[in-house]
Amino acid sequence: MLKTVPVSSNRKTGPIAVTYRSGTHETYGTCPKSCALHPKNETGSAEIDAEYLQALLKAVPRRGKAWTYSHFPAAMLPKAGPGETVINASCDTVDEALAAVSIGRPAVIAVPSDTSDSWPRVVEGTRFYRCPAELSDSFTCKDCGNGSPLCARPDRREVIVFVAHGTGAKKVGTGRGGCYAASGPVALQWHGTRKAGAPNDAQAVEAFAKSLPPGSFLRHHVAGDAGKEAR
Repeated sequence: MLKTVPVSSNRKTGPIAVTYRSGTHETYGTCPKSCALHPKNETGSAEIDAEYLQALLKAVPRRGKAWTYSHFPAAMLPKAGPGETVINASCDTVDEALAAVSIGRPAVIAVPSDTSDSWPRVVEGTRFYRCPAELSDSFTCKDCGNGSPLCARPDRREVIVFVAHGTGAKKVGTGRGGCYAASGPVALQWHGTRKAGAPNDAQAVEAFAKSLPPGSFLRHHVAGDAGKEAR
C-alpha cells in the first residue's frame, strides 16, 4: 500500500514530496526481515518486489531528484542510472557501510544516540559525516546540496550518518529494534497507509512522480521499503 504526500510537513524533509509504503496486512510488511531496526522482523519481507522496484527507479519528477533508503543488502540494490531514483543502502555497522561503498552503492548508517560526538571521521579512507538536517533545526532536505541533495547523489562515496532519535533510540545498535517510525507522527502516517493507501504500489508511485511540478524533490519511503509482502 502506498501513501503519497505532495508537500510534506515533516520537519526534517521540509516541504517536499514524500511517500510511505506499508504492507496490506502488516505495516512492516515491505521491510526486510534482516533489518536490525525492525521490532517485528518475523513479519517482514524475504525478497524485493521486482515490479515495484522497477517502478520506483522510474519514479522521478521531471527535471527533479528522487531518493530513498533500503535495508535490503547493498548487493541486492540497483545502482541508479541517469534520471533514476537513488537507493541508498541503509547500514547497521561501519563495516556494512564500507562494504556497500566498495561495490559502488551510496550508503547511510544509523548509529547509537550516544555517538553523536564521534562524527565526522574517516574510516579506511571513507569519510563518515552526519546528515546536515540533524545539525540545524532550520535545515531540511529541501535545502541540501544546493539543488542536489546528498542522498540523491548516486556516485557519492561518503557515508551519511543518522544518529538515533525517537522513543526507540536506545535500541539502535543492539540488533533488537530502534526504528524511528515505530512511534510518533511518522508511525501514525505509516499505519494509516495500510488502511487507506493505493493498492497498486507500482502504478501509484510512477503516477505520483509524473504529477509533481518539474524540478521537484521526492523522498520515497519516509517509512517502508521495497520488499514484496508475504501472502
